[in-house]
Amino acid sequence: MSTSAHAQKVKQTWDVKKMQEAAVKMSAHRIVGRLHFMEKHPGKEVDEMENVSAICKAEMMKKCGVKTPMDLVKHIADFEVNMFGTEASIEGEEKHAIMVTEKSTVWLEAIKLGKMTKEQEALMQTHYRQWIDSLAKAFDFKAKLEITKDGHSSKITFSQK
Repeated sequence: MSTSAHAQKVKQTWDVKKMQEAAVKMSAHRIVGRLHFMEKHPGKEVDEMENVSAICKAEMMKKCGVKTPMDLVKHIADFEVNMFGTEASIEGEEKHAIMVTEKSTVWLEAIKLGKMTKEQEALMQTHYRQWIDSLAKAFDFKAKLEITKDGHSSKITFSQK
């Protein structure tokens, strides 16, 4: 690597596709890291850390105007589709809304990157279910997460209590 006597301004050169690919890989690495940490350090501390993460995420979303279950699925789907290239759809009404993820690019990359066993996939799905429940609770909503048998698609339903 060569250096220059003068600082050079670095300019943004990546297109959306390249940014999404990098974001997917970065997020997949975080999932795989969490998996390995949870396997070595199971317990309430990890669960509490993730609960706090969900509460912080909910507070951020509330500042973005999320108030209803429909607002929530719109916000999540918009982020996932634009940031990661996820294939998702939403339906419902203000008090009861559903997000279906047909292709979760981050999850599929994490499975591949981590060379996950079925047991590890199940552990992370349980972990994700708990996180979704914590997120819903922070909004005083109910949540139901359904994951397909192959683990590659999901359906999240949020509703007011």
